[in-house]
Amino acid sequence: MNRSQIFILLSILAISFSSQAQQGVQVIKGKIVDAVSQIPLPGASVTIQDNKPALGTMTDAEGNFKLWNIKPGRYTILVSFIGYENFIFREVMVGSGKEVILNAGLKELPEEIDEVKIIARTSKELPGNPMATISARQLSVEEASRYAGGYDDPARLAGSFAGVASEIGNNGIVIRGNSSRYMLWKMEGIEISNPTHFADVIAFGAGGITALSSQVLANSDFFTGAFPAEYGNALSGVFDVKLRTGNAEKRETAFQIGGIGLDFSSEGPLRKGSKSSYLFNYRYSTFALLKPLIPSDAGTIKYQDLSFKFNFPTQKAGTFVLWGIGALDGQSRDAINDPEKWEKETDKESFNLDLSNGAIGLTHKLIIGHQTYLHTSFAGSGNQISTNYFELDRQLDLQPRERVNNNTWKYTASTTLSHKFGAKHFNKTGFTYNQHFYKVNNREADPLGTPLKTFALENGNTASIQAFSQSNIQLNRNTELNTGIFAHYFGLNHELSLEPRLGFKWAAAPKHSFGLAYGLNSRIEMIGFYLARQQNGSEIIQPNKNLKMSKAHHFGLAWDWMINTDLRLKVEPYFQYLYNIPVVPNSYFSLQNLEMDWFFNETLVNDGTGTNIGVDFTLERFLKDGFYYLFTASVFDSKYKGGDGIKRNGLYNKHFIFNLLGGKEWKVGKWGNNIFGINGRLTYMGGDRLTPILESESIQSGEILYDYQKAYTEKEKNAAVLSFSISYRINKPNHAGIWSLHLLNALGNQEFRGYEINNKTGLPEQKSDRIVVPNLSYKIEF
Repeated sequence: MNRSQIFILLSILAISFSSQAQQGVQVIKGKIVDAVSQIPLPGASVTIQDNKPALGTMTDAEGNFKLWNIKPGRYTILVSFIGYENFIFREVMVGSGKEVILNAGLKELPEEIDEVKIIARTSKELPGNPMATISARQLSVEEASRYAGGYDDPARLAGSFAGVASEIGNNGIVIRGNSSRYMLWKMEGIEISNPTHFADVIAFGAGGITALSSQVLANSDFFTGAFPAEYGNALSGVFDVKLRTGNAEKRETAFQIGGIGLDFSSEGPLRKGSKSSYLFNYRYSTFALLKPLIPSDAGTIKYQDLSFKFNFPTQKAGTFVLWGIGALDGQSRDAINDPEKWEKETDKESFNLDLSNGAIGLTHKLIIGHQTYLHTSFAGSGNQISTNYFELDRQLDLQPRERVNNNTWKYTASTTLSHKFGAKHFNKTGFTYNQHFYKVNNREADPLGTPLKTFALENGNTASIQAFSQSNIQLNRNTELNTGIFAHYFGLNHELSLEPRLGFKWAAAPKHSFGLAYGLNSRIEMIGFYLARQQNGSEIIQPNKNLKMSKAHHFGLAWDWMINTDLRLKVEPYFQYLYNIPVVPNSYFSLQNLEMDWFFNETLVNDGTGTNIGVDFTLERFLKDGFYYLFTASVFDSKYKGGDGIKRNGLYNKHFIFNLLGGKEWKVGKWGNNIFGINGRLTYMGGDRLTPILESESIQSGEILYDYQKAYTEKEKNAAVLSFSISYRINKPNHAGIWSLHLLNALGNQEFRGYEINNKTGLPEQKSDRIVVPNLSYKIEF
């Protein structure tokens, strides 16, 4: 090769590198394994669809793959392997700031099927758990950041799905008319307390904003009923949260600043050349920029959270994982010292709240042979709530009104064995031991100025044990059976519950499938209800310590129609029968309707029942050519019977929920590398149920009195909630910047918060909040 040829070659290379530097390119990589045994699948094909020129690769001996020099944009990626069901990653966003890591578990086919007949499973339409039959969906991290109204909060994002209701003022997940207290949260296979800031302060089972960051989350499964046998201690739904593994080859960082605070994350190899990795995210917020938009009686709000995952693979001893999440919250407000300005009871209140919750775990994953996978975890989790409320009397002296110290935590040991007997049968069996600890001291002054009365005071511990076994059996190429049993023991009342689960799925045609499922489920109530104290003469008694677990039968059907490769319709009728619900004898009261009350000490019996019947509709167009939409509709009826045996509307009997959301993305910029997107969501739903007040009696007594003979006969107004988001991603050669504006509740819908006496007029008034939350943020990834 002469000098002129070398010069020309170097010039071409220089121009090529310059062009790549200007445009910015990225790497897509990941690992492909068997969905059950977790063994790597070498030789699997990974190709980018509808791309010119065609781009693809094969997995290596460890199941790993890499696609190089991928321009920023959206991609659909097909994974195929002989003898396995195809898998499609949809809506994959590639940016110039961070490498894209995609991991998939492929499901083995029960028998040989012609390649042209294989219908691909996708990362959107089905959950990651192969035991799921119906009422399940995989929630992607990308959706949480893209969907309007999601606010990067998986709990709020769930409100877009069929059968789920959510509010602006809290992120509680109300599923099919059930209380948000009945949700099960799991992280890395371990049950944890609700991972949200200000949990159980706004309402039991709800909080303000999630402590989960999309920076550390992997795709996770969300269930709305009839769940597989591995899930217990849940009556309404399950959120099975997974943390992603950090990039083991390249150090990457993201920093975000916005109206609700600062967010910093980092990931990379622990040591150069090793396969070990770290991932963490830290967030701090004061809501200072949004103070004018927050209700005036909210006071000063601060919170912070940290989540992390350290991954240590070994040559022969499996993989060790250290993971955790923690949240710290604070809120305070001073009373108004001028009695002339007192209009509401809250004007006289001074309070401070200190809260924390979190979990930390050590997990070991081991592949045994070619058919068996062992997953073992040791974890600690819990939450702490400390609140102090004071109220000014007429002499402007602060009098203690209530004090809550509710500390609960547990240590967990769990192991699960998955074994594949062949392509037509695999089994998953597990055992979990929980040692629960509690330290409770809840007191209230009634009336104000009297010594604080003790409602719960105890320091102790108890145990619970869970065990399950479930099998997936392929009866033929079109039919599969999921069957199992869950056992639940609670040491405080020495109760054992055996709960069968059954699911059946039939692929009637290439684009049509039908499913039916049944499950018996149980739930342990919050510890404070068991520890409630009553004064019986000179004796202190605890009438609720032997309460049984609340239970529910779930029945569900499903019809799934893949209209085309990008459009899907799903219809799910369901019926749920709740029983053993704690109620107050000869009263309207049922614990399933209780939103929040730390000072409840009534005698309870397990005589309550409830029913939820309805149908959920989902019509979804997956993102293609920059456009997507999702329409969900739920029509239902939720009833209950309290201690008086009278059938009434349940608190959350909204009757209907409609959601319409969608968005459009455009490629912009000189190279078409940048992406501008706009997303919107409109929710229209019925209101929760109300108990009317006794107006004249309330005026006369100076406090709100309710007509419990007409409990839940009235209803809040129907609500229309509009949210939207705008984003602009700028892809530079070595980093990406993302500008975004989220606006929650753009129409200013007011949410009902109860009744109160106006101190100036002496008349009862409705309390309501109009919370409009804008958040302008900038994030840089590099």
